[in-house]
Amino acid sequence: MPPARTPSRDERRRHYDRYVDDVRDLCRTPRIRKRLEEGRGRPVEHCAAMDRYLIKHVAGFGARRAHYTIASLLAMERPALGWSHTTPHPPPEPDPDTPQPVPEPADDWTRRPTLGAALAQAARAHPHAAPGLQRHLEVLRVLSADRLHQHLPHIIGRLLKLDAACDFARLLEDLAQWDFARPQVTSRWRHDFYLTVPDTHLEL
Repeated sequence: MPPARTPSRDERRRHYDRYVDDVRDLCRTPRIRKRLEEGRGRPVEHCAAMDRYLIKHVAGFGARRAHYTIASLLAMERPALGWSHTTPHPPPEPDPDTPQPVPEPADDWTRRPTLGAALAQAARAHPHAAPGLQRHLEVLRVLSADRLHQHLPHIIGRLLKLDAACDFARLLEDLAQWDFARPQVTSRWRHDFYLTVPDTHLEL
């Protein structure tokens, strides 16, 4: 039996977007959402209840813990009905007579907001919270993968309370790369944060 082919970068990125959509669909069912939410911060060995819902969506793309963590974070969204927490009502059905936007090409992936950009969005909108969000950012850059996955639910919960959107597909890629590209990932997060948050909002 020939070895499985390794997905290309663009295939992985399309998969990350599809995975986020699939998990949001799963979260339409409250019982499943509760199962996924219970996996927050836990290693996959302790998330057997999630396997039946996620294994088929993860197969062939590796980074199983990154996928499981993202599923548990998506389950924190309210309302978890398959659309973003920043959208209070389901999106309308597209008008068949109106041209629909062309999906963003994979080459534009790097223009999408990182976790650092999400923290910056929250810091700009809520200056009183900016120092705490800055401290979160500084802590993240020194964490092991295990500690990172344990810490993320608190950060995402804070962003959700501040109504700051997070691009979970982009975050999934960063988590999948953490063990071998942590300096590059955290550098992007810090760049996106400090580039856009006014110095007056931050701790010296």
